[in-house]
Amino acid sequence: MITAIVILVILAGLGAFVMSVTGMQGGSEALDVGGSRAYQAARAGIEWGIAQVTDPKNTNANLALPTPLPPACFASQSLTLPAAFDGMSVAVTCAVTATTEGNRQLSVYTIGATATGGGGSFPLSRQVRATVARCTDPAGAAPRFACN
Repeated sequence: MITAIVILVILAGLGAFVMSVTGMQGGSEALDVGGSRAYQAARAGIEWGIAQVTDPKNTNANLALPTPLPPACFASQSLTLPAAFDGMSVAVTCAVTATTEGNRQLSVYTIGATATGGGGSFPLSRQVRATVARCTDPAGAAPRFACN
């Protein structure tokens, strides 16, 4: 009888341990998926920011045509993402360093995107940065104002 009780206690403890590990694994998977969503949301913010400052055909609304100047940085933006991003919000920032070399006007943009939200009781955050250069030359050939 005592042996049966000891075996039952050991098996119950083993079952509780297995259930605990299984629960932790499920939570870990949810955080991993949420982290991937946060990273992709931040990447979406970076792509949006790059599209604002680079435009090979110079059709960007930020570019006052016909003046062939690289666009100024956009104001910090908060982007709304589709439901697939599970309630993530993205803040996108821009900083620019501009210089002139002869006719060429160079701008180096540093774009940052921070995605936050999702994850339920464990809020997630991912940050991505990108550096992009833009050059324009009033004497440049097609596409319009291209640096050669």
